[in-house]
Order: sequence, then C-alpha cells, then structure tokens
Amino acid sequence: MLAARLYAARDLRVENVDTPTPPEGWVLIESIAVGICGTDKAFYVGRYRLFKSPLILGHEVVGRIVEGPEELRGKIVVPEINFACGACDYCRSGLYTHCPYKKTLGIDFDGGMAEYFIAPINALHIVEGLEPEVAVEVEPLAALINALEQYPLKPSWKVAIIGTGNLAYLLLQLLRRYGFEPIIVARSDSVKRKFFEVAGACVIDVDEARKSFSSSFDAVFEVSGDPSALDLAIHLSKPRGVIHLKSTPGTGAYLNLTMAVVKELRIVCTRCGTFKEFRKAIELLRSGAVKPLITSIIHGIENSREALERALRREEMKVVLRIR
Repeated sequence: MLAARLYAARDLRVENVDTPTPPEGWVLIESIAVGICGTDKAFYVGRYRLFKSPLILGHEVVGRIVEGPEELRGKIVVPEINFACGACDYCRSGLYTHCPYKKTLGIDFDGGMAEYFIAPINALHIVEGLEPEVAVEVEPLAALINALEQYPLKPSWKVAIIGTGNLAYLLLQLLRRYGFEPIIVARSDSVKRKFFEVAGACVIDVDEARKSFSSSFDAVFEVSGDPSALDLAIHLSKPRGVIHLKSTPGTGAYLNLTMAVVKELRIVCTRCGTFKEFRKAIELLRSGAVKPLITSIIHGIENSREALERALRREEMKVVLRIR
C-alpha cells in the first residue's frame, strides 16, 4: 500500500509499504479522508519529537472496513485514537484514555495517512451518512465535549475563547448549542478572525482583552496553541473561575501562577474524548448543530506533503486530505 511516512522534520516520504495485518479483535480499514490537525503540524515541522520513526500521521481519519467480521465489512467508521489494553487499573476504572499500555493512532502508532490502517473494533464508531470531510471532525469535537463533561459551565456564566483556529470554531458552535455566547479573543493580525465575525461572534484583540477585560470571565477556553495564552487566560478569569486548557503547544511558557492562586482558579485540562463524547459529536455533526469549516481539500495520498504545507498557512481553518 502507499503511505505517507514522516522520518524527521519535513522529511515526509510517500512509499510503498506492507499493508498492516489486523490481530484478533481488530479490523483493516481503507482510508477515505484525513483531517490535518495541530498535532500533525507539530510533528511535521519538528516542534514535537517523533515517538517512532518513520510515523504515519493521521488520527482524524474516516474509512471503510474492508477486513473483519462480516457484519462490519463496508461500514464507514471513525476510530477513537486511544487503543487501550482493557485490563489495567486505569482501563478497569473507566480511564482507558490514560491507559499506560495504550497505542495512540497517528502519535505512536501508524495512523490513517495511508491507503489502509488498522484499529480495534471497540474503538470504532459508525458514521454512515456523514460526508468524509465532516466525519474527520468527530475526534476534535469529541475532545471539546469532554471538557464540558469534566467541568460543566453554569447557565449564567460569561465565557471567552482564546484562539481562532478549528477548535475555536467548533467550540463556538458547541457553546452556542448550550446557550452561551462566548467572546472570541484573537491576535490583531489573525486572518481567521473574519470567519468568526461572519458567524456573528464578538471578536476582541488580545491587547484590548488585557486592558479592558481583566478578571471578567467565569470560564476561559484556551484553544489557540500559543504557549503564552494560558497566562492570558489567568488574567481574564474571574476569581474562582475555570480555565479549560485544550492546547498542547509543546513548549514551556511564563505563567503568573501567583495570580492563579490568588484568584483560586481551576485549570481543567482535556486531551481527547471517550466513546460517549464520540457518540455525541457524531449526533451534533449529523444534525447540523455543529458545522465544520473546511477551507481546503487536497486529493491523493501522493499529495500528503502539499496538504501539510497548506495546513501551515495562517488563513487555513481546516485542511482535509481526501485519500479515496
């Protein structure tokens, strides 16, 4: 099969490799489309070190089951990204996404940027009827839903979102679904802020937010990927406010932890969704309650490098590599 394998920063090679063989309880899936996310970009440019080399990227993937139980063959599915052992204390306690023995799709286990990939049956969700370019958004939307599962917002709360990327765009719609109208905090030179303004959101500059909105928000969601944004979130939060931290920028940053303690803030971190958040994400996407904004579709696995390079452009909200 053809696969886009990353050996080092920007060293991506489309190569012929053996098609993986699914072990018992797993299936072989024909890749249809892959969404390019921040983690893929960080691996590609070298901001994250590779956990294995070469690595096939792609965890926001939708595909068709071609080998497995007869009743599943031909089904269109998206996988959860955590392939857990199912037997350790974490798994048996319901924390299977934190299994110390797990394999993580597209992170330390070969992902979907190939003609085929494998996944365990218990990690799959059927997404029949969803357009592939929409289905790739199930995984990031599930992660955002997980944040609200961990620490729900109260109806009267004032909410801010730091960032103007894909996660922020999904989150804006998700929070509106629950009755909130969040303020978007953006850099003054953000070229994607226009998408939020078209969507009717109130967008304010970072400098204005620091000056005029100190200690103003009950909940602040940090989804920008900027290492300095957590410090901004601390500045914007009310005493005993909640910061939902989703970004994994991969670098350290200065934080005014004294102010976080003085304000008695709660910082809730979210990595990814579980099976119930995946089901909710599929429901929201299927109903049209959340509508992703796909700005570019690149066709053909041989154009994987182009897809990754395109995703690095600041004006791109979401780039999808259409494999089939």
